[in-house]
Amino acid sequence: MLDQLKSQVSALVSTSLAQRGEFLRKEFYRKIQLKSWLRRVGEDAVARPKKYVGLAIVGFLLFGALFGDYGLATRIRLEIQRARLQAELEAEHRRAETLAAQIANAKSLETIEKLAREKYGFRKPGET
Repeated sequence: MLDQLKSQVSALVSTSLAQRGEFLRKEFYRKIQLKSWLRRVGEDAVARPKKYVGLAIVGFLLFGALFGDYGLATRIRLEIQRARLQAELEAEHRRAETLAAQIANAKSLETIEKLAREKYGFRKPGET
């Protein structure tokens, strides 16, 4: 039983080491590929600088169009804020309408009479 467990652990460790070694080799080659790609881009930038200056200008313009003061991100944020404020305004209009209806109802003679009887204990002549 112990021998079997030892063999399983050693097999696991050896596969783990093999996988780690393979991963490190892949990472090493990936770094080399990145360095060679950067070297090629650098050489191309020296050979054709107008191309990369143009790309940089287009990149800055695109960044400004997306994230500038009048950019797309600001526009979206302001539209969301406008929608929220519009909803608040509509809610306040509804509240004002209900309050106006309550004020109109409170000014009616029947409501005043009912309030005087209930709250203040008034009564008509001849009532008990």
